[in-house]
Amino acid sequence: MFSRIRSAVCSGIEGREVFVETDVARGLPGIYIVGLASTMIMESRERIKSAIQNSDYDYPHGRITVNLTPASLRKNGSCLDLPIAVGLLTANLFIDPGRTEGYGIIGELALDGRVLGVNGVLPMIINMQKAGIRKAIVPYTNRNEAVLVKGIEICSVRDLKECVEFINGNIVRVPERYERNLREANISSEQGEYVRDGSGPSGSAGEDYADICGQETAKRAITIAVTGRHGLLMVGSPGCGKTMLSKRIPTIMPPMNEEEMIETAVIYSASGKTGPGISITARRPFRNPHHTIGRAGLIGGGMYPVPGEISLAHNGVLFLDEICEFDKDNIEALRIPLEEKKITHFRMSENYTFPSDFQLVLASNPCPCGYYGDRERQCKCTEAQIEKYRRKLSGPIMDRIDMRIEMERVTYDELRQGRSNTTSAEMKSLVLRGTEFARQSGRMKYNSALSEQETELFCALGDEEERFMQMAYNALKMSPRSYKRTLRVARTIADLDLSETIQRKHLAEALSFRITEASG
Repeated sequence: MFSRIRSAVCSGIEGREVFVETDVARGLPGIYIVGLASTMIMESRERIKSAIQNSDYDYPHGRITVNLTPASLRKNGSCLDLPIAVGLLTANLFIDPGRTEGYGIIGELALDGRVLGVNGVLPMIINMQKAGIRKAIVPYTNRNEAVLVKGIEICSVRDLKECVEFINGNIVRVPERYERNLREANISSEQGEYVRDGSGPSGSAGEDYADICGQETAKRAITIAVTGRHGLLMVGSPGCGKTMLSKRIPTIMPPMNEEEMIETAVIYSASGKTGPGISITARRPFRNPHHTIGRAGLIGGGMYPVPGEISLAHNGVLFLDEICEFDKDNIEALRIPLEEKKITHFRMSENYTFPSDFQLVLASNPCPCGYYGDRERQCKCTEAQIEKYRRKLSGPIMDRIDMRIEMERVTYDELRQGRSNTTSAEMKSLVLRGTEFARQSGRMKYNSALSEQETELFCALGDEEERFMQMAYNALKMSPRSYKRTLRVARTIADLDLSETIQRKHLAEALSFRITEASG
């Protein structure tokens, strides 16, 4: 008896349609899975057999062949357990063959027949919807992800027996078309809270810039950087507040629109970082990897490539604390993603492309001991040590950082003033005002992402400003790339001032964020 079930697998962060063909014929008992199946899928044979028997169904006798098409697609994961089991039960006539038509089925099986959650449900359901499937059966724990896709009815099941009874029509239940309620619970652009179990974008919704005393110059720089999504480097002695400032950046960023939220949720779903509760938020991701992270962990990769930190930070912030402690090769690997806004991995004649459009924020001490240039403590490092330490940030990487600030130690008087007058709400209002002004001026993207032609159009200078930039270009020995980036920063500062043109004061402030480059 032959059966055919529609399913999908997750390849990178994309869902790929898979047809599970099952044939039970006469011959020596055994099950054979063909179609470029990974070891994980091959091991499903024992899980499926036990799940069927422990759900009070007879396991088919005879030679069982399971073909996973298309045969040219490499398949990995445990999401095909349930469709294979349904195919076997259909071939054994426990399920009416005509009733499986139109269903897409995903799920892993436990030995007792329970249907377990799997990674990558969201991209797989998106693929099913595009393939014309209008009904999908998914694990109960993955229902919050699946219902985010419009145009497809989601039916979640807890075990194999429930799945069989539902397909046969013995269980009448409303499919999770109360999609609207769950979408409102998952997509809340007003609150935008983080996932409570910590499985989603990291950070805390209770942090506020008002907690930080002093550092008003740094807060101004962060406001500019967030408005135009410019790369930012903060240099200062230990304890001056670099990490505290960085971790509060999500509190002033504009909330993601629905398209950005789905993009981010797809990446987290494929990475297995969505929890059983709320799986998507309007608050932008904030990733803070440790400096000992490996290359694959940072930019992604593996035998079956998965997103790295630069992709998990897509539409959000990638904060690299103590950047000079990172491996130099890992830092250099950021060059192409910073320019292309994506990273492509090649594995066995397949290419996997992950988005990586993030705002880069770096923090570093000025030297290994941390006190070079400190007014109160003496640096104990030699010139050779300082040079080796700073060499981790090469010229090409520094050239891609739009803004650099040197932070001073907070004074006692600033500390005793208590909470600062500058709050996250005030900073966010400035950011929203600047981004809205840019949008009304005809710019649909962040200033840092303006093309060469767009930079010429939106960053045009008057005669006085042209002469000023010519002197700065020669005095600071700027490269053409750093010149263009300075213009984009100046355009962002002008947006915050609601100015149609870039004025000399805007250029001067933008150049002040590159003085550290000239001074070394």
